[in-house]
Amino acid sequence: MITLRGPGGIGKTALALHLAHAVRGEYDHVQVVDLTHLRDPAEVLGAVAATLPAHDRSLPPGRLILDFTGQHRTLLVLDNFEQLLPAASHLGDLLSETATLQLVVTSRSALHLHDEREYPVGPLALPERAQHAASSPAVQLFVARAQATSPAFELNALNTAQVIRLCGVLEGVPLALELAAARLRTYALPDLLARLERPLEVLRADFRDRPERLRSLRAAVQWSYDLLSEDDRAVFECCAVFEGSFTPEALTEVWGSPDVLDGAESLLEQSFLQRLDTPDTRWRMLQPLRELAAEHLDGHPQAPLWRERHALYFLKMTEELFLRWEHTNTDDRAAYLPHYPNVRAGMVWVIEQGRADLAYRYLGVVGALWAPFGLFVQEVPLVERVLALPAPADRRVLLRALEVSVDSLNSVGQYQARNARLREVLALCRELGDVESAAWASLNLIPVAWEEGRGEEAWETVQRVLREYRERVGDGPQTRKQRMLRASAHLHGALTLLELGRHAEALEYATLARQYFREAGNAMFDLESGTVMGMLMLHLHRLPEARTLLLACLHDAADKGFRGVAEEVLRWGLIFLAARLQDWNAVAQFTAFVNDPAFEYAPSVPDRQLRHDIAQAREALGEAGFRDAWEAGTHLRLPDVVELAERLARGPRHPPQRSASGADLTPREREVLALVSQGHPDRRIARLLGISPGTASKHVGNLLGKLGLRNRVELTRWAIEQAEPDSA
Repeated sequence: MITLRGPGGIGKTALALHLAHAVRGEYDHVQVVDLTHLRDPAEVLGAVAATLPAHDRSLPPGRLILDFTGQHRTLLVLDNFEQLLPAASHLGDLLSETATLQLVVTSRSALHLHDEREYPVGPLALPERAQHAASSPAVQLFVARAQATSPAFELNALNTAQVIRLCGVLEGVPLALELAAARLRTYALPDLLARLERPLEVLRADFRDRPERLRSLRAAVQWSYDLLSEDDRAVFECCAVFEGSFTPEALTEVWGSPDVLDGAESLLEQSFLQRLDTPDTRWRMLQPLRELAAEHLDGHPQAPLWRERHALYFLKMTEELFLRWEHTNTDDRAAYLPHYPNVRAGMVWVIEQGRADLAYRYLGVVGALWAPFGLFVQEVPLVERVLALPAPADRRVLLRALEVSVDSLNSVGQYQARNARLREVLALCRELGDVESAAWASLNLIPVAWEEGRGEEAWETVQRVLREYRERVGDGPQTRKQRMLRASAHLHGALTLLELGRHAEALEYATLARQYFREAGNAMFDLESGTVMGMLMLHLHRLPEARTLLLACLHDAADKGFRGVAEEVLRWGLIFLAARLQDWNAVAQFTAFVNDPAFEYAPSVPDRQLRHDIAQAREALGEAGFRDAWEAGTHLRLPDVVELAERLARGPRHPPQRSASGADLTPREREVLALVSQGHPDRRIARLLGISPGTASKHVGNLLGKLGLRNRVELTRWAIEQAEPDSA
């Protein structure tokens, strides 16, 4: 006996019918019995017996079945058994009395018979990579059903990303995919996607050959809900508080008692919850079930209490992570990625309730998750919603929240607002006497000096921070925050030396920064420092080392789930490498994948170089080719990016030859070139030529790009070489 177990709409019936057809030749008789309309377990054997081609109908149903199956090797498919579970013992009796009967049962719950073999039926697999979409079972089902409705429908470059997203929203649930495909009669794919925020309201179809419960997603899940006991319904509705997966500990805290675990076990037994295949115990509800549970939760008298407990539990969890991360050498943030949907849900709830004290506490610690996971850009609205609430009484809570908001503003290129916020942070640090936080704010103001051509002043700031650090710490023990400050100062030093064109010194500082971040146990900035090292190696023409290091950083970031770090590896390293190798498709695709709104405004040398590389890619590919490459990049997933980077690393082992001609330089660029060769920084060049520092920097970037050079030192050398024949 095999029991195909799973929630409504997961495809148990379809799988059972396919199995019956596939093995039909191995049996004398195969019979499918639909038990949907039965409610009395005592009627099961009679319903089965009535389907058999037996001659003596006067026998009791059990005897009739045994007589028939004793003479014929028989497979019985009993569909929809969940409402008839007390009849399971009758099936056990039949199996014990004959060796020529086999059963396939579809049910939301197991039957708990000794010889039963459970086969859990789960959602269809989703594509891990965009380029493998066509081989994904979920995508294949959707496309096949869409073509049954609209024969012209096909999976192509224009709709692949939308189909992948639709399959992801519906979590690969077969009935949901079939119903979504049927809705293409009414809606275009983009419009259908926009309506899938509430699938139970949208997904329905009038299949005349389907029972009512399979004609809409709501009917399928409602059928299952109606079979729950009152106690199980309460636990089911409590689980709707959670976003994504959750642990037994979290559910216990929200419910308020470990008694809830018995109810959770019952829901697992009945396929309302699924246990994930993870090292620790984690449960989740499929999206259609969660939507139904959330509808019932809204009217539950315990809902406000459950939501508050949920918000406090995940706030405490995140604060404990922050404290552990701040005071130990352990960086275990990667383990918290599965918790983030619940962390965010708790944060949103306290904001909506106007709980300013809790909202600021959330903001002060959640940045520790936003940075590595690449969430700053998408969560900017949350930051603004928190800061719109009254400031908390605890000034240190306010300080941490403002520090996170600085990174948020930086992530979207709002540099003036960021600089103003940093000065606010500095004032608060002085009020609190927080020397390390004040030093951090000073370091983060360094890009202002870069932007204004004051590289030497920025370098002096780095040296001052390090000098004050040594005076304060001496040879004594360091806190983790102090170790982080030393590492951060060296990383800012490396980037400032890059601005000054002192690449060998910059690499030394970046190497020290990586060592210090490792000592401080910060896996994220360990990788970011490694990325800066790889970029500097490219400037120093150490291409093989740069390839190896950058690819290793990308692999490590992807393995940890650090999408934000992976984007930095692309932005500050691999895009630069792709441009060096003149792989303009890779430049466009990597840039589109990162899709950083700060690209256009960031003042640093790497960002100016990036803008130049993008312009070169656009020119080399042509507008149409660039658009195609960019569109492909927006559809990439992180594994696709890693594969593309590996192909890039296997490319030519030598960089292309640089251009030696300056014939296409404009008169203004020649003026800038002359001043660069005399050693003037951008700010001085701007004053001498009556232009803005930003314009001067842009001219320098254009010169580097046109001449195929990498830094001001090479630019000066090139200018001298060009001048020598004339002087001779």
